[in-house]
Amino acid sequence: MGKCSEIRIIIVVLICFNSSCREDGADFYWKKNILFYNNEIVGFVSSNSTEGIEFKDYIEEISFGLFKIKRVFNFKSNSAIDSGRLTFDFIYSGKSTYSMIPAVSYNGNYWGKGNEPKGFCKEGNWYSFAFNRVAVPGATYSENTKYSIALWGHYDEWSEPFSCSLMPENIATTHRLIWPQEEMPFTYTGRDYYSPGYQSKMTLQPGENYTVCAYLAVDHLKPDHQGQRKFLKAAWEMNKKEVLKTESSENIWRLGIQYALESLWSEEESFKGFSIGLIWSENQWIQEKVWKYEIGWCGQNASFANSLLTDYLRYGNNESLEKGLLCLDTWARDCSLPNGLFRTHYDYVLGIRNDEEILDACNLGTAALNYFEAFELARKCKNERPGYLSVAFGICDFMANDQENSGRFGKGWDTKGKCIYRDGTIGAFIIPPMIRAYEISGDEKYLLSAIRAFNFYTGELKANGYSTAGAIDTWCIDKESSMPLLKSALMLFEVTSKEKLLEDAEVISWYLSTWLWHYTAYYPAETDFSEYGFDTYGATSVSTQHHHLDYYALSWVNDWLNLAKYTQNEIWKEKALAIWYNGCQLLSDGNLEIHGKIRPVGSQNEGYNQCQWGGHSTSGGALNDWLVAWPGAFRLETLRKIEDWDILNSNELNK
Repeated sequence: MGKCSEIRIIIVVLICFNSSCREDGADFYWKKNILFYNNEIVGFVSSNSTEGIEFKDYIEEISFGLFKIKRVFNFKSNSAIDSGRLTFDFIYSGKSTYSMIPAVSYNGNYWGKGNEPKGFCKEGNWYSFAFNRVAVPGATYSENTKYSIALWGHYDEWSEPFSCSLMPENIATTHRLIWPQEEMPFTYTGRDYYSPGYQSKMTLQPGENYTVCAYLAVDHLKPDHQGQRKFLKAAWEMNKKEVLKTESSENIWRLGIQYALESLWSEEESFKGFSIGLIWSENQWIQEKVWKYEIGWCGQNASFANSLLTDYLRYGNNESLEKGLLCLDTWARDCSLPNGLFRTHYDYVLGIRNDEEILDACNLGTAALNYFEAFELARKCKNERPGYLSVAFGICDFMANDQENSGRFGKGWDTKGKCIYRDGTIGAFIIPPMIRAYEISGDEKYLLSAIRAFNFYTGELKANGYSTAGAIDTWCIDKESSMPLLKSALMLFEVTSKEKLLEDAEVISWYLSTWLWHYTAYYPAETDFSEYGFDTYGATSVSTQHHHLDYYALSWVNDWLNLAKYTQNEIWKEKALAIWYNGCQLLSDGNLEIHGKIRPVGSQNEGYNQCQWGGHSTSGGALNDWLVAWPGAFRLETLRKIEDWDILNSNELNK
């Protein structure tokens, strides 16, 4: 493994390029292994030297600044090489101004309090990451003062596993692909936890050839880190699936309602609502025993209740009406505070927790937005609930008074209204209910508050190239905190008709795309992914602190469908349907058996370990058995807010 301070020896090799590569000074073009633009060197391809190995590169220009490069290695040694390591580099002079490995590292992950991989090397050695830890296979991306550059590997079901490394130094920046797969000098296997690194073995026989393929995307520097669009768009088009198979929306709705009513419903003393999820204990599924009841985030009590009211309106299910109102009434009665805030975890009301009670922005924003909706749904159900509006406006009024002049909200408050934390993008969860408060009341103070906050948080995302925070116990770069920014951009557009908000929505969406799995990863037969048929395509990774996949992107399916409609850019519809397809996998019909356990109707586990996460084998591909509430709530919410379910039933992206 090369040291961070290594001295590089560059070997110039012969490159055979096709006739579409131009040398007229008006385009990107190649001379041997060097890439030029307008007679200026952009960078060059190279490789570390291994004695007895020669190679030749073949370049195909796909489009402006996008190249497919095939490298053929030939082993000339007289004897077998037992521990072969093949690399492919693209190198440019100078230090990068921004560096990113999608879903792994954003400019070095220096923001936050976690112990996820910081920087691009550790203990003097460059990090290498398995291709399937990255949202685009083995992708690395960086910017300098003139160009944006991305390198990633070709991957299909016949490909050998490989790895990537990004090496930003003062004198040069190197994008590297590595065969066979390795993770060095350590492998990140759990939150803030590392295991020893590994290097897979490759035996190279004399006279043997070995072919690898890479894609290189180069573009002129764009503001707000939007040079990433080129490679993300190209990677999506290369792996896009035209036909997606899911259950019918009607059946998915039925399964979700059944799970809520039969498995999650809980009555404990004064509490009437939904458990946060099921765990396996004493040979049966039981409701979680600690951290039980939450209004939003993982518990999603308010959203489940609104889906039950919708179920009554759609299908006339009286049990859904009764329990939906009972849940909402319980929380509104017992959790509203005189200062307008709202207790977000009912465990404290019951006295079963005695640690510090923090009311976090995600739960508060979710509560306010859902209580606005609940008021309208209850009225349609012929049940007036003015108290629901009081809950929602109480939260919004508190936030409007607590908001900083910059537009920033907080992250967490105590029950007396003191802000405990302010850092991070998570305060953006307050923006959507602020917009809804304006729509209902006509009071511009809510709209002005929302606009100030949106400009603040979106400005941070554009400047930094990432959003931050997430749950109250998480301090890292993540995807979840950008979801309310996307929703807010579209809501503000619908209110103001300002086209710039659609531009902002696309900037946010391209960032969210860096967390989206653009491809199907393949796994050995003995892994859970192969045994149970889980497809990584359309999943999203959680954060830089949590390197596993989940279904959280279900929360913005409707937003991307709307963005596609407003911009006429079909890629957002394609991605929305891919997310829906992914999020409907391994949804139990009551007969699904995983790990020897029959899962209840409508249940689904939370975590999908696509890489070596949780101490599993280097291949990854493991499922957990935490049947959490929120994926079902998000599926139901997607359906209750979409007018035409046929768009999800069509199974065709281009319909």
